[in-house]
Amino acid sequence: MDNTLLFSLSLAAGGGVLGGLWYLRSRIVRRVMRRRNAAYKLMDCLKAYSAWIDWHRDEPLLHQSPEDLTLPAALAQACQIKDEFLPELSGLMVKLLETHRELMQYFWEENILRMTQSALRPYYADPRYHHLRDLQDAALDSLFMRSRQLIGEDDLNWSRTRSDFSFSSGMGMSHPSTPG
Repeated sequence: MDNTLLFSLSLAAGGGVLGGLWYLRSRIVRRVMRRRNAAYKLMDCLKAYSAWIDWHRDEPLLHQSPEDLTLPAALAQACQIKDEFLPELSGLMVKLLETHRELMQYFWEENILRMTQSALRPYYADPRYHHLRDLQDAALDSLFMRSRQLIGEDDLNWSRTRSDFSFSSGMGMSHPSTPG
């Protein structure tokens, strides 16, 4: 065999292997980026869900009947993203769904009491509400932390998700120092 032909075949085979490796690498990178984007979208949905819960804390559930309750859109979308891209979060999502069910039950019980009694203690003074929100926050925070770990962002400096400042006031607010 001619050395030139052997060199050309080797070069073509090497180019084919490099092309195949490049194609495989680009597929892996695209899959990792889709998963990362899905994790960010999931976290956005969970933040929107947390805001939805805070809004319902002060609003009666009169616009829904208890028989027709469905998941809030943000939570339903988070479940869909989890199913499609992050199945490792299934156990944590089940915990969140359980806390959601318990919190919705609490809201319905409170609505019934509001309709039958004129004076009720506000949510911020109700230890049961605090307990349910703490369980929910723990589930949300676990989902955030695990999502970040799954996409390679192991930053452990995650802050709590609760946007309800009357409940998180014990954490303290930092104020800028004044020059002395």
